[in-house]
Amino acid sequence: MKKILRDTCILSALMILCVFTVSIFWVGLTDEILLVLKLFLLSFIIAVGNHFLDEYLTLSLIAGYIVRYIAATAVVMLFGFIVGWFYPSNFWMAFLYVGIVLMLAFFIDELKTRKDIEFINSEIKNRENEIADGKTLNKQ
Repeated sequence: MKKILRDTCILSALMILCVFTVSIFWVGLTDEILLVLKLFLLSFIIAVGNHFLDEYLTLSLIAGYIVRYIAATAVVMLFGFIVGWFYPSNFWMAFLYVGIVLMLAFFIDELKTRKDIEFINSEIKNRENEIADGKTLNKQ
C-alpha cells in the first residue's frame, strides 16, 4: 500500500508538471498554473528545510515535530506574504494549513516507520532461526 501511495503521488506530480508545461507554452501562465507552481516551490523549500533540520538537529520525536511545525509555518507565512496569499488579518490560516498538512504527513510517516520496524524485526527473527537451524545441523 505504501508503494502504491508513493507512486500515485509521484505520478500525479509528474502529470501536473507535464500538463502545466504544455499549457504554459500553449496558453501562457494562468492563475491556476501559477498557484500550483508556487505550491511546488513552497514544498521544495520546506523539504530542503526539513533536510537541514534532520542533518543538524538531534531532537526527540515530539520536539522534532514541534520544530518542524514552527519552521514550516514560518516558511509558509513568509512565502505567503511574499506571493500575496496572506494578509496581516488572516495570517493565522498558515498555522491551520501547515497543521493539517503536517498531521497527514506525520501520520503517513508513522505508518511507514511501523512497517519498516515490522520488516526489520521479521528479518532479525529469520536470521536467528537460520543461525539456530545451522547450529542444529552442525551438531548432527
